[in-house]
Amino acid sequence: MTAIIETDVLVIGSGGAGCRAAFEAAHTGCDVTLVTKGLFGKSGTTAFRVADTAGYNFADGLVDPADNPDQHLADIRRAGQGMEYEDLARVLTNEALDTAPFLEKLGVSFEKEAASNRYIEVTGCFAARPRMHLLKDHGEQIIRAMVPAIKDLPIRIVEHTIIVDLLVKNGSCAGAVGLDAEGQPVVLRSKAVVLGCGGAGQLFKYTLTPKDITGDGYALGLRAGAELVNMEFMQVVLGTVKPTQNQFNTFLWCARPRLLNAAGEDFLDDYLAEGVTADQCMDAKSRHFPFSTCDDSRYIEIAVQKETLKGDPAGQAGVFIDLTGITDDTVAGLPPDSPLPKVWPIVKEYLTKRGFSIDTEPVPVACFAHAINGGLKINTDGQTTLTGLYAAGEVAGGPHGADRLGGNMLVTCQVYGARAGRAAAKTASKINHVAFDQLHVVAILDRIKSCLQQQGTLQVQQLKERLQETMWRNVLVVRNKAKLEAALGDVADLRSWMPHAKIDGTTDLRSLFELANLLDVGEAIITAGLHRAESRGSHYREDFPAQDPQWDKRILIGYRDGEIEKREEVINSFENAP
Repeated sequence: MTAIIETDVLVIGSGGAGCRAAFEAAHTGCDVTLVTKGLFGKSGTTAFRVADTAGYNFADGLVDPADNPDQHLADIRRAGQGMEYEDLARVLTNEALDTAPFLEKLGVSFEKEAASNRYIEVTGCFAARPRMHLLKDHGEQIIRAMVPAIKDLPIRIVEHTIIVDLLVKNGSCAGAVGLDAEGQPVVLRSKAVVLGCGGAGQLFKYTLTPKDITGDGYALGLRAGAELVNMEFMQVVLGTVKPTQNQFNTFLWCARPRLLNAAGEDFLDDYLAEGVTADQCMDAKSRHFPFSTCDDSRYIEIAVQKETLKGDPAGQAGVFIDLTGITDDTVAGLPPDSPLPKVWPIVKEYLTKRGFSIDTEPVPVACFAHAINGGLKINTDGQTTLTGLYAAGEVAGGPHGADRLGGNMLVTCQVYGARAGRAAAKTASKINHVAFDQLHVVAILDRIKSCLQQQGTLQVQQLKERLQETMWRNVLVVRNKAKLEAALGDVADLRSWMPHAKIDGTTDLRSLFELANLLDVGEAIITAGLHRAESRGSHYREDFPAQDPQWDKRILIGYRDGEIEKREEVINSFENAP
């Protein structure tokens, strides 16, 4: 018998955005159910420690008295290059200040200077002023603090449950159908739904996201009728390959490490444009972690990706960053405004604990998928283009543009998680439960049953690895028409092979639905990337290497009659988000 849960607000995802949404919705007095794919407090990207520190932006003006929310907004707009929605970004910068005392009250501790007990604030990626506060152990602190706060509230927590599809009736989201830990269907009937289930890092062979980040929110919203925006703007970063996979701290470029291939040869110069030097690239790279076409730093990731594939077609660690010549004295001798001395002790401790002997051995690195700057198009309440469906965090698009400020994602989860939670609760308080389409529920349950009976010869994991390989080779960093079309063809092939996968139990069944989501999101990213015939921000088209003002428009992706479709949204000075 299928389990049925009725709730006012259904929150899908238990990272920073999902937890904050559930927290705020519950404080209005409405009934809240939070569904997570894994173990509450451990599942999702926020709890996944991939770096020594995380950045968290709020413009308190303590280090730079000239900084304020307007300056923060100006940085977002400059980095966004017209692709951000100004009203969403303005809300973010104004309300970011309120999130810090909220988190500190829960027990989150921002790093402070020992002598003055003042916040450590550094100039983050793409920013002009120092406002990026530091959290040791990345975002894990936020989840550690929010879990007990959530458990103190009357919030129903449903663990180890994957959502298969959203339910829609008369153009309004009415709940969802999922699979529990035993592979049994569960129908979740709600008055409003908040998606806070992260990005789609698992689309790629190398990613700095946990295995449960499979594009679920993008795909669920897309299939239900909501639109995606800015999906071509994918953050790519350098990360360590082994013995552990972690972010490579961008401030290390201040100390001029060597970039070596498998033969121990410096190769960066081989990929530089005329007149560009390696020092110029590293200077630019020390100012922002993600790959961007906005400056000469672009040549580092382009060189790493091309050299990796050139030196080792299997894509295994063929590129190294050599830190052996960097000592405490080297770092102490850097210019006074260099950010590296402030974080050097944390960086060394972090890398040492993870098995890196940076004083004696070069570090193997590669280009990794990190985060998507786009997502479901939202308004300032976090509402998507589908009534009753809200989104916050990485699954939502609009507060960021072609590039995203370092330190803006965790704070975005808090600002828009709170807004989406309150708005969803307000919607729920005004309506009765929408009578969802019983035929739709039956169709989803029949699909689950049919998939469980598949006895093909292909393994779901093999299909996923094929998708990750083609996305990593053809869509990450260096894009062109031929590569993108090849990836699109592979996506179509993989979709046709899915019915031939062997499903042997709940794990395979869940993986199959995750693969379906990844294929939908992959197609959305490729479609947007093919359509944008220019290079802008994190989107680099080798065949269109320059930014083109004719592309001062956003690309929106929708879903109609089982097919992904695209449309353009021209930017003008009077626009508003939906």
